Amino acid sequence: MVAPPRMFTDLILSHWRDPSSSSKATLEVGGGDLTIADVVEVSRHLARVELIPASIAAIEAGSKVIPEKLAQGEIIYGVNTGFGGTADVRSDDVEGVQQSLISHLTCGIVADGKQEMALGSSNGHASRSNGEAHPGNGRGKSNGQLAQKQQRASAPSPLPLNDALAATCMPESWVRASMLIRLNSLAGGASGIRVDIAESLVELLNEDIVPRIPVRGSISASGDLSALAWICAVMQGKTSATAFSGRRDVEGARRVTRADAALSEAGIAPIGLLAKEGLAIVNGTAVSAGVAALAAHESLHLAALSQVLTAMSVEALRGSDESFEPFIARVRPHPGQTDSARNIKAFLSGSRLLNRHDGRDVATLRQDRYSLRTASQWIGPVLEDFGLAYDQLTVEINSVTDNPLVDTGAGRVLHGGNFQARAVTSAVEKLRQGLQGIGRMLFTQCTEMINPATSWGLPPNLCSDDAGTSFLFKGLDVVVAALASELGFLANAVGSHVQTAEMGNQSLNSLALVSARYTLEAVDVLSQMASAHLLALCQALDLRTIEIEGRHDDAVPPDAAPYIGQASRRMYRFVRKDLCIPFLGEAHLASMKAATPDGVTPSIGLYNTRIYESIRSGRLYAVVLESLREVEEQRTTNGNHV
Repeated sequence: MVAPPRMFTDLILSHWRDPSSSSKATLEVGGGDLTIADVVEVSRHLARVELIPASIAAIEAGSKVIPEKLAQGEIIYGVNTGFGGTADVRSDDVEGVQQSLISHLTCGIVADGKQEMALGSSNGHASRSNGEAHPGNGRGKSNGQLAQKQQRASAPSPLPLNDALAATCMPESWVRASMLIRLNSLAGGASGIRVDIAESLVELLNEDIVPRIPVRGSISASGDLSALAWICAVMQGKTSATAFSGRRDVEGARRVTRADAALSEAGIAPIGLLAKEGLAIVNGTAVSAGVAALAAHESLHLAALSQVLTAMSVEALRGSDESFEPFIARVRPHPGQTDSARNIKAFLSGSRLLNRHDGRDVATLRQDRYSLRTASQWIGPVLEDFGLAYDQLTVEINSVTDNPLVDTGAGRVLHGGNFQARAVTSAVEKLRQGLQGIGRMLFTQCTEMINPATSWGLPPNLCSDDAGTSFLFKGLDVVVAALASELGFLANAVGSHVQTAEMGNQSLNSLALVSARYTLEAVDVLSQMASAHLLALCQALDLRTIEIEGRHDDAVPPDAAPYIGQASRRMYRFVRKDLCIPFLGEAHLASMKAATPDGVTPSIGLYNTRIYESIRSGRLYAVVLESLREVEEQRTTNGNHV
């Protein structure tokens, strides 16, 4: 008998309930048990880490193999050879080879907007290189020319096109995720390093020293070479590398500082690199896998949120729960469809806004439009893809991904290609395309609410005043269209744009980090769309309440909670009570009463932003997970395993 497939709901609840999902004092790193929840905990919530004794023993055993093989005269790639397309050269200076590796890989751009300014204000060398007059050289400039030059030098710099640091440097959470996954890979004991190398990563994480890494420059072919090289440079205390360091809870204490100073302040000894050790640090998929793991975490929760928003949309549009009946999924038993249908059906339990659409009303649709009626069929494949992506990334973050590898048991050094990150690309492309699919559905649901031709009686633009003078959600209608278009662009495949690189040696490259970056961008765009949709949904549900109660007293705002299903009620109260977002009308938006502690007055954008920030922080996700837990508990109690 075929075992029943794992459901998405089971996956996200186990991910959320994982012991590492709640703050742990210390995460034990052993090379094989890391979860995506662990990555989030260490990268975003600053959990401490430590190597388990078994990993320390495995690393120590592996560290002996490389010196033994070199003593036997064996040629080992990247140890006594060159790299990539120049691997045909040989060298006895094995430590020099490692230093050269890090030097040539730390070539990306990490800008903060200060370099040009520093050069322009330097004395002596900078001015002479710019051609200023030198005594006795016979090429002096006139006083007028010098005055013009000095005037130009003192002129204010033009405003930047963007934040240089944000445009060129990875966020700290990405880097911490990368360091953890690289540590976990080294903990497998197959990389031929000393324990000191792995412990250096432990110290950086625990002291919260985060290397500055260029956001661009990796093709994720021989791993994320350049990105990881900057981590190695900080581990060495190189004066050419910088890091974020200092306490986060003291204003002004967190700063960018040179690597040697950051290590010194934290009492961390810089590492030296012996044979193979530089290559072991840089040759792997840790950065692309780290960014992908963060994207997967967010994607799971956005997929869960989309089911709650769909249930709320059914109510706001006076739809039916008929299309989520178990029989429909039973005769087309795709696991994602089955899972999402039963969740949405349960979310609608107790709702007084459902419409049976029995066809008795003349000139009305007999059934809901596609955005509601086919929602489970639309969401279902996305949930299945997300589950597969989650599994792929879980394997990847628990893999040894460098080359060559040390087989300690057999005493062998093997040359292979575990650094090829195509599995990561495969995972994040599924995530990004799924995010676009969710976005398309939410966009359609939202616009059908705002448009009176499709909203089943809601006022135009969800206005609560005279529709001739109030156009309340018209702007938001345009915003969600813009977001949907951007998601459509981001859904394009990245992995198909492979270029041959590095003297033709890297003829296949995964572009995993590029794809993972765009996936996190899609996460942000979809988060903005979900925010807008939720804001509109709460407005629509209040308008339905006014419709049912037949009154609208400006002094007493409507309360939709008694009329809506259990999941909608929980989300509605979160928006209205926790986030303090009221029912909107022109009078409120024209009010001069402050809506924030710093005196900002109300706007649709302010409230849209408030929801968006609750998604980014994860606070809103907790509300979604409570609804899923409630459904799961009811299902278990009732023995309902449809």
